[in-house]
Amino acid sequence: MNTTGTETAGRGSAPESEQDERIGFLIHEVANAISQGYSRAMAPLGLTRPQARVLIWVDYSPGITQAELCELIGTSPMALTGLLDRMEAKNLVKREENPADRRAKRIFLTDGALALKPEMEKVEAELRRAARAGLEPEEIATAQRVLTTMKANVEKIRNGDSD
Repeated sequence: MNTTGTETAGRGSAPESEQDERIGFLIHEVANAISQGYSRAMAPLGLTRPQARVLIWVDYSPGITQAELCELIGTSPMALTGLLDRMEAKNLVKREENPADRRAKRIFLTDGALALKPEMEKVEAELRRAARAGLEPEEIATAQRVLTTMKANVEKIRNGDSD
């Protein structure tokens, strides 16, 4: 089966259901390739991909709660707690009580994490350049628009809002 999104030799365009299947596989394959590349690129910094994702989100939203972070990165509270424990041991994050809700913990970057930020940004920029090699800016804009629309459509279905 051809999952690259190209036409099979000797055949015309694939039926719509087969095209849908191919695009789903292709999206999954691209996401996996980017994820694996990101993991390899962050390893020399002593970071796993999940740790790097936490650092990015906490940098973007200092003081984010563990519950909010779970939602954003798509993990369970138990898994995030273990991840944050390991990151605290590496002096990457610190958790503080939330004055508005003592049960909630707010997460902040440490100076150790902030020191990694320039190198992380350099690695991320290189990954973006590599992933976009050979693409025109208009092609990237079109791909982003299409994928954003597809994501919104699937989220409607997931949330029971299919029209």
